[in-house]
Amino acid sequence: MSTPDPILQAFERLVRRDPLAPLVISPERRATVEDVDALARAAGGRLAGRPLAPGTLVGLAAANGPGFLASLLALRRAGLTALLLDAQTPETEARRVLRALEAPALLRCPEGWPQGPEGWSLLTPGETIDTTEPEPPIFPTLFPKNSEIAVVKLTSGSTGAPRGIAAPAEALLADDDALTRTMGLSAADRLLTTIPLSHSYGLASLALPALVRGTVLVIPEAASVYDPFVTAARTGATFFPTVPAYLDALARMSDPPPRPESLRLVITAGAPLSAATSARFREAFGLPVHVFYGSSECGGICYDREGGAAERGTVGPPVEGVRVTLEPMDEAPSGDGRVVVESPAVSAGYLPEPDERLMDGRFRAGDLAVWQQGEIALRGRVDDLVNVKGKKVNPREVE
Repeated sequence: MSTPDPILQAFERLVRRDPLAPLVISPERRATVEDVDALARAAGGRLAGRPLAPGTLVGLAAANGPGFLASLLALRRAGLTALLLDAQTPETEARRVLRALEAPALLRCPEGWPQGPEGWSLLTPGETIDTTEPEPPIFPTLFPKNSEIAVVKLTSGSTGAPRGIAAPAEALLADDDALTRTMGLSAADRLLTTIPLSHSYGLASLALPALVRGTVLVIPEAASVYDPFVTAARTGATFFPTVPAYLDALARMSDPPPRPESLRLVITAGAPLSAATSARFREAFGLPVHVFYGSSECGGICYDREGGAAERGTVGPPVEGVRVTLEPMDEAPSGDGRVVVESPAVSAGYLPEPDERLMDGRFRAGDLAVWQQGEIALRGRVDDLVNVKGKKVNPREVE
């Protein structure tokens, strides 16, 4: 790498400062900072000697746990950019994505708690793309201002073809810093980890705080509805980023698990949270649900600091340091506008083709919204506007 990765620098400070501090725990297992560092070196051994030039895009499919953190560290230490795939991505789909984004290799870590080098496999260049020579990195050409791309988040374009979002390390750290300040998090928090670390939500809310500040990740051992709360009670987890579907299932249980005494903050993202689910959860567990609105392209956009935004019909005010404006659209209902985000956390751009909606620190989202007493209320998607007698109308207003 031409410049040091600030994420690596932050992790190396953790190693020097307190190598024996726990970094990932479960009710039955524990990995320290030193353990994750050693696992990263083991994963790096799988990359050694491969024809992968610094700056090359390499797929990463790793399960939640120390294995994911170590895998990401190993790729970045080798100067490689991680293309984040879900750990459960089938082989055929993984190959399709690699070919579409010209990533010549895939690093896999199917177990969250690997014991050594045997926990990783590398799908070599010849098995994915027909080349045996290292390809020159594409990022300096596509993003001359951001040649050091740390990760590429996976999404899809309008055609359904794989599409990547190129995120510099500096943008990821800017998002982490903004969310930490906005949500009132600290290194003393323990983060209940059920969402995939490979997804943008999990990367920002869980993986980066662990790697940068040494915040402890708590991994449930099982996948039942009960297990997150049971795990939190046994490990002292304080912060739970989750999704509306889980909260709805939990709040509807006739005999739900008791709320862990340590749990102080529950946030939800990834899909709209209904007012009914928010109210049921608050009544059942005595905690408000805080809505978090973000995007893979730009990280956090809005956050409901006081809780209960879903019951107010909003997603809260903007995250600290994030400028949100609503771009007027002639075809949108009066007062509605396209969400436009400007912040240091905005990614560099799309792969394989750039798009003016994401560039130069600015992201034009596909969401329609309106301001409501200083908070953003989402009104649908730009693409959902329908034509009624020659005029674009929000389906919510069509009876």
